Amino acid sequence: MHPIHPMVVHFPIALLLASVFFDVVALRWRGQEFRATSLSLLALGVLAAVVALLTGHLAEEAVEHSGTIPKQAIETHEELTFAVFWVFAGLLGVRLLSYWGWMRERALLVLFLGVGGSVLLLVASYYGGDLVYRYGAGVLPR
Repeated sequence: MHPIHPMVVHFPIALLLASVFFDVVALRWRGQEFRATSLSLLALGVLAAVVALLTGHLAEEAVEHSGTIPKQAIETHEELTFAVFWVFAGLLGVRLLSYWGWMRERALLVLFLGVGGSVLLLVASYYGGDLVYRYGAGVLPR
């Protein structure tokens, strides 16, 4: 199986972190353009996260059959990435409700969800790297 998951995971990581960065910039300079950019990056990041989750599921099945990777290490990474997805999907929901005028914008809620999701994202990424660099997940034997 071709390792698609490692090819796509960088997109949601970059897009979601950049979205939070633009939210922070928007708080400082109150620019509508920054909020619009953040929302666009967030939507793209959540879509990219769906692709990363799907390809991660395929990679998990391939790695589990090898029998060399501890199941707990795989499960930890998987649970963290699902948590990341739901935090950012919730943030996207809040941002869209605000954008459509169905809810007043809550800058602190957006910032809290964004920063919290970013920390979770970095931890999940660490565990994903751990699967590869410590346990050799997806690495061909020499």
